[in-house]
Amino acid sequence: MSTSVVDDDQYCIALQPVCDAQFQHVGDELLYRSSPQASTAVITDPLLATARACSAAIYDIGLEKLVSNRWLFLNVSSEWLARPELLPTPAEQIVIEITDSVQADSETVRAIQVIKSYGYRVSWTLQSDDSRTSTLGELADIIKVDTTRPYDRQAVQSLTNGERTFLAEKVDDLDVFERYKSLGFQLFQGFFFAQPKTHTASLNTRRSNQSSQLKLITELYRDTVNLDDVAKLIAQDPYLYVTVLKRANSGYFGQGKQINQLKRSLQLLGLIELRTLVATVMLSQNGPVCRLTMKLALIRALMCRLLADPFPGIDRESAFTAGLFSLMDVMLDLSMETLLREVPLPEDVLAALRTRSGSLGALLVLAEDYEKMAVDMDGNDSTQRAQLRRCYLQANEEADALLQSLKTS
Repeated sequence: MSTSVVDDDQYCIALQPVCDAQFQHVGDELLYRSSPQASTAVITDPLLATARACSAAIYDIGLEKLVSNRWLFLNVSSEWLARPELLPTPAEQIVIEITDSVQADSETVRAIQVIKSYGYRVSWTLQSDDSRTSTLGELADIIKVDTTRPYDRQAVQSLTNGERTFLAEKVDDLDVFERYKSLGFQLFQGFFFAQPKTHTASLNTRRSNQSSQLKLITELYRDTVNLDDVAKLIAQDPYLYVTVLKRANSGYFGQGKQINQLKRSLQLLGLIELRTLVATVMLSQNGPVCRLTMKLALIRALMCRLLADPFPGIDRESAFTAGLFSLMDVMLDLSMETLLREVPLPEDVLAALRTRSGSLGALLVLAEDYEKMAVDMDGNDSTQRAQLRRCYLQANEEADALLQSLKTS
């Protein structure tokens, strides 16, 4: 799996103001730019672009400095809706903008309902497709209307019930502004107010210590997370270290005094926020992570851990690590050998990953074969078949619970 990304370290963001009818600056739309010189977005991977924009806005620059207490409009794709654990906080300041590529299906409706239950507002651009209006439009808190398209009075009126706010976008002159203001629109966006303004962070700090990040991912998914171990790993990564301190001292977590101790910062952030931060930073730096691949990796890791339980001589956490890292190369777009050279894993885990040898290798093969339904069922008695099935189903449940726990912070 290979994804080509141009100028990996040069991406930045731009903001386009959102104003009210009295010309007050009330919000900003977050725009991704592949470089400071780019005037428009060139996006080949929506998930990666959103991750990078969030990482730059939330962690590199900081919301207080970037938008103060204004709303931040964040464009999201279907892939991002499927991963609400990565949405930034505070929810009451973020407007989730549903892009045109998002389908109006039952999965999308459920995802939007979950997001709204967390306190996020949802924005959607009105389309002429009636089916989308009756689904996505009805769920939206803010309805955007493109002023360069013919005005669909009937569609607008169909959404005026409830407490929805209407926003006119692409307002490029005073006449358009006055027209839509007279129609009752409350918010406005376009070149009439301002061109998008580019914001850059310290580009030379984005290259993180990938080795410590990989170990950190393993540590953060243990049953019992040791903050001392997590702090030691973060201390090996200057970018993550600074990012954690900045986040802990942000207005959202601010305690009224400067926090400069890493462990205190970790305690303040909590496990869910820390997982979100690390996942977003890794996603923004190392390329797109496939949601299905991540879940498959968790299921495999959890199944290996469960298979190890009956054997006192096999460390269940080593089994978990072997399962998780068996797909880490795919998620990080690295060769397995490169990955194993960078991460000092135990010898038994290395043997399992390289040659599927040893006790851990046998467990890993069992898990992989069961995923493919390639286990020789005729060669196993009913007890073994039942154990494999039980471990696989339990691993699925635990993976779903783990991913759900990230969504319900």
